[in-house]
Amino acid sequence: MDQRQKEYTEYYYVRMKKYEGNPMYKNSYETEKALYELMRDATSKEEYQKKFFGEKLNIKNAIALVKDQESARLKHYGEIKDPIRARGSQEILDVVDSFESEAEITTKIPKLQQKNSVAVSVDGFADYFFDDFPVLESLEVARRAEVPSRWKSEQEEYIKDTIAKGREEWQNRVVPNARQWDPNWKFDYSLIQEDRHRRRIPVPDSVVQRRLTEHKEYRGLS
Repeated sequence: MDQRQKEYTEYYYVRMKKYEGNPMYKNSYETEKALYELMRDATSKEEYQKKFFGEKLNIKNAIALVKDQESARLKHYGEIKDPIRARGSQEILDVVDSFESEAEITTKIPKLQQKNSVAVSVDGFADYFFDDFPVLESLEVARRAEVPSRWKSEQEEYIKDTIAKGREEWQNRVVPNARQWDPNWKFDYSLIQEDRHRRRIPVPDSVVQRRLTEHKEYRGLS
């Protein structure tokens, strides 16, 4: 074993040990172990190069890491009930074993991740509901406030103007922005009840239901 092979052997040994015993990285451990054993046992540079490149051990190793990472993400997204992000990990897992070069890994996976990122962004437009709570609360206060008769018209004008601005913003900014990502986008109130969105709204269901009606009026939605 020459000095270069000795150093490679030590290098792959350290990499292998990093994953040893970690249930999250079973695939990576096996491919790192194969690389280490190859460098440890090869009798010549020609031998380990032939097997390294001939069996595409480096590609298998990169694929193993992707599989371990995306499997962990898929499990986590399943546990927190986030099907949008889970779909992104599943789509990568569905194709990663077919990759035959580093170029495929470094180009196709980012494309899949970008595709999922767009889906996550579109799904995130459901947050407009809770983001509008402050203005809905202000409208509620304005409607319930007992004010002298001379201020009644001013109070009514504030409510009218606030709703008008909310509807204008929705049609002229929110909708066009969302449809840059999804040409068919339409606000879907049913998403609010899905775990990934509902857990971010720290109020009782009764309040959510009341705000739903108010939000539709404020934004001019049905």
